[in-house]
Amino acid sequence: LFVDLDRSWFGDRLRVPPIMMLARVAPMSRRIAGGVARRFPRDLASGPRPPPPRMTKVVAGVVAFGAAASGGAVFIASCDATAEASSGFKLPKFFADLFGKSDKESEKEEEPNPDDAFAEMVATLPLIALDDVRKHTSPDDIWVTYEGVVYDVTSFVQHHPGGKELLLTAAGLDLSHFFENYTVHLQNDKAKARGYLDGMAIGRLTDEDAEKARVTSTPQTHIESRMSVLSSARTSMLLVMASLPVWMSVRWVVQLVGYFVPPLGHWLAAWLPVSVPGLAGATPIPSATANGTKARVAVIGGGIAGSGATYTLTESGYDVTLFEARETLCGNARSWDWDVNGRTATSCVAVTAWPAILYKNYTALLKKLDVKTAPMPLSWFLYSKVPGLEGFLWVADPAAPEGSLRRRFAEDFRRYDFVQRFVRRVTNFYTLEWFGGEVSMYTLQTGLGVLNPLNIVPLHTVCRLAGISQEWWDIVFTPHYTASFLSDKLDNMCAVTAPLIEVNIPLNPTPENTKDRVLTTCETWADAGAGIREVFSKLTAGATVHTNTRVLDVKVNPDGTKTVTDEYDNSIVVDKVVFACQCTAVQNIHKGHNWIEDTMLAVPEYADDWHPGTGHMHAVMHNDGDLITEEHRADVLANGSNYVEVSRNSDGSLNIENTYNFGVQSPGIKWLQDIPVDERPPLLISHALTEGKVIDPTKIVGTGNHARAHPLYSGWNIMTMLSLRLAQGRNGIYYCANWTTPGNTQDMSLLSGIVAAHAIGAAYPFPDTPEAFKDFQRLRMLMGM
Repeated sequence: LFVDLDRSWFGDRLRVPPIMMLARVAPMSRRIAGGVARRFPRDLASGPRPPPPRMTKVVAGVVAFGAAASGGAVFIASCDATAEASSGFKLPKFFADLFGKSDKESEKEEEPNPDDAFAEMVATLPLIALDDVRKHTSPDDIWVTYEGVVYDVTSFVQHHPGGKELLLTAAGLDLSHFFENYTVHLQNDKAKARGYLDGMAIGRLTDEDAEKARVTSTPQTHIESRMSVLSSARTSMLLVMASLPVWMSVRWVVQLVGYFVPPLGHWLAAWLPVSVPGLAGATPIPSATANGTKARVAVIGGGIAGSGATYTLTESGYDVTLFEARETLCGNARSWDWDVNGRTATSCVAVTAWPAILYKNYTALLKKLDVKTAPMPLSWFLYSKVPGLEGFLWVADPAAPEGSLRRRFAEDFRRYDFVQRFVRRVTNFYTLEWFGGEVSMYTLQTGLGVLNPLNIVPLHTVCRLAGISQEWWDIVFTPHYTASFLSDKLDNMCAVTAPLIEVNIPLNPTPENTKDRVLTTCETWADAGAGIREVFSKLTAGATVHTNTRVLDVKVNPDGTKTVTDEYDNSIVVDKVVFACQCTAVQNIHKGHNWIEDTMLAVPEYADDWHPGTGHMHAVMHNDGDLITEEHRADVLANGSNYVEVSRNSDGSLNIENTYNFGVQSPGIKWLQDIPVDERPPLLISHALTEGKVIDPTKIVGTGNHARAHPLYSGWNIMTMLSLRLAQGRNGIYYCANWTTPGNTQDMSLLSGIVAAHAIGAAYPFPDTPEAFKDFQRLRMLMGM
C-alpha cells in the first residue's frame, strides 16, 4: 500500500530528537492515512471515491498509536541501514515496509510499474463495442474512452474539478482530444486524469475501435457536444430571465416586510430560492464581534477578482483565507521569465496593457499599492496572405499607403465608423444619457439599458446590415480583435460593446489616441511581469493564502456558517464564502446550490467552447523571429507589439496567426530596451501558426494554455450577469470573476471582487477617487449587490 510514498520526505524528517518527532505524529500520520485511502483498490462499479474523513482519522490513529507504542523509536530511526544499526533498534516489519528499505536493498529490488499492473488488469476486461459506448451519454450514465480503454465516469460527474458540464461534453467521446487541449489534466501527478480514470475502467475496445474513437473525437464533435449541453441550460435560462421581474418583486416585498418586522423578513428570505439583499444569508456582517472575534471569509480563486475581494476584506479587518488551485496567484495576468543574453526579463503573458480612461478602479488600485506604471506602445501589424485580399495594416496608423488594407477596404472602414456612432446613440438613449456622458464600461445596462436590443443583437449582424463586407470582417475586424480576445469566435459579440472596444483598441484611429503608428492611451506595469507579481503579493499580504490547493466542497451548516474542505482533507469553518473561479467549477464545489443557481452556473460560454482545438488556446514562447514575414520583419520586431497573419488553409478555411512581441511590450524594463533589437533574441509568444509554418525547436522556451480563461461577449453571458443577482448572498455565498460582469477585463474582474466584498460588509477601498466610485456603484447595480 505504501510503495509509492516519498521516502525522501520521511528521511528528511526522521533524523530529529524523539520529543520533537512525537509532536509531528498526528499531522504525519494523517498524511499517511490520506495516502492509504487514496491508494485503496477502488470498486470498479462505483468508481473512485474521495477518502472518507472518518477513515482517514481511523488510519491516522492506528499509525499514531503504533508510533507511540514503539516509544517513538520508529520515528527517530533512519530509513537507511546505517542509521538503523546505529540506533540499536530493529524496525517492526510493518513499519519497515512503511518507511522503505535501505538504499542498498532498494537497488537490489526493482519497483513495480503501476502501468504494467494496469495493463494486466485491462487485459482481463471484456470487449465493448464503440457503438455501445456512444449510447451512454446521459447525465446519469456517462461512458468515455481513452487509449483503447472504456471508462464509466458517471460517479465522477459530481467530483470533476472542471465541473459536471465539461465532463458531460465528453460523454461518448475519446479523451485524447480533451487531454491534448486542456493540458491541466497532464501537468502534474496530483491533477493527472489518468490517476482518476484507472479505477473506473469497465472494458476495452478492439484496436480498430480504439483508433476510430480517437480520430472521430475531433474539435468539431467537441463543439457539437458542448452546444448540446449548453442548449439544455439555455432553455432553463430563458425561464429564469422570464421570471426575473417576478422574483425581483418578491424580493422587494420581503425587504419591505424585513424593514418593519426584521425577524419575519429574515425568516421569509431564508426560505426563498433566491437571495434577498440585506436579509438572511445576504445580511452584511461586521468585521469583528463585540469581543474582538474576527469574521471569517473564504475566497476561492486567486485571480484578480478573488485577490481584489481578499484585499478589500482584509483592509476592513476581516479574517480571510484564499484558496488557489494553481501554484501561483495570477488568474489571466500571468508572467514569463525570458533569458536575454544571460539576464532574466520578466514579461507579461496574457494581460499586457489597459486604457486608464476605462480602467478607473484598477488605476486607483495601482496608485494605492504604489505599483509603478509606464506608457505601453501598442502597435498592431496585420498582414494578409489570403489570395486576392493581400495587404498589410498598421492598425494604429490612420494613413492608407499603397498596399494597405485601409486603402483596399476604405468604404468598409467608413461604414464601421457609422456603425460606431449608431450604436453609441442607441445605447445613450436606453441608458438615459441623451446628451452624451462620460466614458465608462459600466453604463451599458444602467437606466433602461437592460431593454436595449443591442445587448443581444450581434455586432456582426449590425455591420452586415450597414453594408460592411464579409471580407472586411474576416480579414480586418476578426484578426485585429483576435489578438486581444484570444478567440476568433467574434460573430456573436454583442453590438452594444462596439463603442467600448473602439475606445480601447480602435480600428479607426485619431490624432487624439495615436501617434507614429502607436496607440497612446494604454498603460502597463513599469516592471512588466514583475509588476504583476507585485500586485498580487500586495493584494493578498493580509490573508492566509493556500496555493496549489483545490477546494472540493463548501457545505452550508445549520447555523449559517460554511465548512470549506480542500483536497488535502483540511477544513475550515467560515461565515461567508466568495467564489472567484470559473463558473462550472463552482457547480461541483457548492453542491447545495438550487436549480436557479445551477442554470446560471451552466450557461456562460467561453472562447474554448467554440474553438477547443485552435491554436488560440495554446501559446508557444520562443525566440524565432523568422516566423514574421521577411518583408516586414525588421520593422515589426523593432516597433510592432503584435504580428497578426491571416492566411487560407488547404481546406478553404481562414487561419489567424497571432504573435505577441514582448521586446516591444515590456517598455518599463529599461536595460532590455537599451539593447539594440538585432543584439538580443526576439521575445515572442505565438498562437495558431499559419499552415505549414514551424517554429525552430531549438528556440522554443515554453508553452502556455488559455483554457476557460476568456468568457465571450455574448447575449447568453449578459443574461447570466443580470440574473446572477438572484443568487448573490444566498446562504452567505457570493460570486465574482470575469463571467459575472458585462465583459472580460482586469478592471471588471477586480471590481466584481470589490463589490462582493462590499456586500459582505467591507468598505470601498478608494473613496477619494470619485470617477472610480461611480463605476463601483454602477457594477453594484448590475450585479444586484
